[in-house]
Amino acid sequence: ELERQQGGIGTRGGAGEAQIEIDRRMIEDRIKSVKARLERVKKQRRTQRRARERNETFRVSLVGYTNAGKSTLFNALVKARSYAADQLFATLDTTTRQLYLEEAGRAVSLSDTVGFIRDLPHKLVEAFEATLQEAADADLLLHVVDCASPVLDEQMAEVERVLDEIDAGRIPQVLVFNKVDKLEPSQRPRALRDLIERSGGQRVPRVFVSAIDGTGLAELRQVLTEAVAGTLHPEEALPEAHDARFAEPEALPMPSTGTHDSQA
Repeated sequence: ELERQQGGIGTRGGAGEAQIEIDRRMIEDRIKSVKARLERVKKQRRTQRRARERNETFRVSLVGYTNAGKSTLFNALVKARSYAADQLFATLDTTTRQLYLEEAGRAVSLSDTVGFIRDLPHKLVEAFEATLQEAADADLLLHVVDCASPVLDEQMAEVERVLDEIDAGRIPQVLVFNKVDKLEPSQRPRALRDLIERSGGQRVPRVFVSAIDGTGLAELRQVLTEAVAGTLHPEEALPEAHDARFAEPEALPMPSTGTHDSQA
């Protein structure tokens, strides 16, 4: 491959340079195609947002670091098939479905967004801005976290940074600690729902779930029901995180002080 790109050992130009030019043109054509697709996505999103605003639909967006399991959770909640894969940027545009909440007696608009990543390449910023606009327009964010990740603290911080950049840091959040099925039995939480203290002393509801085996999905739907009804009050009726932590918190890296209660 190196020889092909360089035109062969000991040569100047030749077939290698011609192939590089062909590759460059193919990449440029691909970039143009992606930009055109993104513009169509933007227009579609604007039309859908205006329709939801007219209907006063409660809007919920899934956000989180890449590979946190957002699309799998989205599928589990709405029983639909959003593309889910264990790879970077498996979801490049935004998928939106109606999620009916029986206890609330109404549906909410649930959107799956692209996974966040640290040091996003500049050429991808435009694509991410187009898809993340759905998060900036949400009434509630479900911040999905891979609770089995050894670097979840850094991943959560990066998500918060991006949310601040798109002016979505002000939107109410529920932390959804996904992939609890990947934890050892000794690491499992004692309660599927509790409160967690974030920066600034704000307490946020947290739900432990498994999008694979369904653990915690009923609790998550209850949180959504309370949010729609306006009865989701983080300061009331839930145990503090230090009262319902993992059985062995030292076995699982947890967010540091400022994003999680430091008491074991």
